[in-house]
Amino acid sequence: MRLTRVVIGIAFLLVACDSGSASSGNHPATPSPTTSVSALLVFTTWVPDSKVTNGPEPSYKPALSGLTGHDVQAATAVTDATGNTWMLNVTFTPAGSKLFAKLTHDNVAACPGDASGAGPGCAMRHLAIWLELTQADIDSWENAAYVAIVSQPYDLACLAQAPTSTACAKFLSDPITLAEIDGGTAAITCGCTQQGASDLAAAINSARSS
Repeated sequence: MRLTRVVIGIAFLLVACDSGSASSGNHPATPSPTTSVSALLVFTTWVPDSKVTNGPEPSYKPALSGLTGHDVQAATAVTDATGNTWMLNVTFTPAGSKLFAKLTHDNVAACPGDASGAGPGCAMRHLAIWLELTQADIDSWENAAYVAIVSQPYDLACLAQAPTSTACAKFLSDPITLAEIDGGTAAITCGCTQQGASDLAAAINSARSS
């Protein structure tokens, strides 16, 4: 079943559609770990790879975009307009804002025939968001069992305590870009409780300057 998440920011609307079997549900964020967490936010695009059979975008693997938590000025736990749903508000640095605008512009241009952006036909229209995703993870993307773990909703406790060789759940969102985003901010839904959103914001802020 495909579920829809909404990502709202200045002058844009992104609809996040989880299309992989490993990410087919709406899950709350992991409870607050007992140790301090520093988790780098990582944005990726998608590139074709016919050997990939699992993950948010089968037949595609992520590619590091260059936009990470180091380009984030601040992350804050906020509620949506209804006051009922907790999400993460991210403000980018000037350099991060420019890169984010370019990435979202390129995403829209990748599928010019899909005016709505709501269809599943173009993975390049998605800008995936992860915690601590590395090139080593991407190099293992043809391993379906490994991808099934990494593409699960993020696990802050695992990221805080596990050695780097251990596979942890790192997936946050895989939104479709409906328009270029040039306002320098993004609001990202996370399926979080208030505490979960606060923990996530704290982890991202801790990693900004590390």
